[in-house]
Amino acid sequence: MARLNGVDPKVLAADMLNPEKSLKRHATLCRYADPKEKRILEIGSGYGTNLIVWTKHFGLDVTGVEPEGEGFSETLSVSARLCELNGVPADRIKISQGEKLPFADRSFDIVYSANVLEHTNDPVAVLRESLRVLKPGGILHFEIPNFMSFFEGHYYVLMPPILWKSLLPFWVQRVCGRDPAFARTLRTEINPFWLRRSIRRLKEDFPLRTISLGEDLFRDRLSSAAFDFEQRGAESKIGSLIRLLLKLNKGNFLAEGFILLGTYYPMYLTLCKEETSG
Repeated sequence: MARLNGVDPKVLAADMLNPEKSLKRHATLCRYADPKEKRILEIGSGYGTNLIVWTKHFGLDVTGVEPEGEGFSETLSVSARLCELNGVPADRIKISQGEKLPFADRSFDIVYSANVLEHTNDPVAVLRESLRVLKPGGILHFEIPNFMSFFEGHYYVLMPPILWKSLLPFWVQRVCGRDPAFARTLRTEINPFWLRRSIRRLKEDFPLRTISLGEDLFRDRLSSAAFDFEQRGAESKIGSLIRLLLKLNKGNFLAEGFILLGTYYPMYLTLCKEETSG
């Protein structure tokens, strides 16, 4: 990742393993669901930081899934080691693709994911599987980058809204001087308009209520006098620009403009799988 975004590897490692990030993510989840005494599934548990912090700090029942194969063997070994060091059973993390989960229907009260959907082979299939294993009345809560926004969160660069797949590799290579190979793997079709279309497709199979696409969180975040960066690497790249925008954001009109255009960042897809009668 350091080769992609130009951030010191030590800063990147600290960002990825920072338990404060998991505490903030828990607070965001609690905005939409009470996770106490609930069975939680995390799609793409990565290095296990959310699972470990939520298990140890809040006593939550969390199961994670992470794929194996090229690019993931190190993630799985690190997560197993971190679980061991923190007294959390490593078998809480199962090896699985999000497109085919090894769980029965209606197994979990909450299905959670952060910055994973853009890396999957079939994002709609991942959402469909997540809803399959979700209990009626349960909550799906995914944090997802928005490729219609003006910021790319893997390369830490400003960008135009990505309207076709080849634009991001071209931009990071020709304009930013970065290796475009990783950009070619990203599901750049993901944006608020794609989410709404996908929800309509999913409603053909599941009774769903859309709680939020993240507009409420974006309004709150941009209206804050002290903008909260989740990662120090991102702050080092765009911190000055964000502080300028906050000064210009009288009445939070910038937030409303970004939302209207579908360019806010990130998105938080929150759905309720509703109970069915009979």
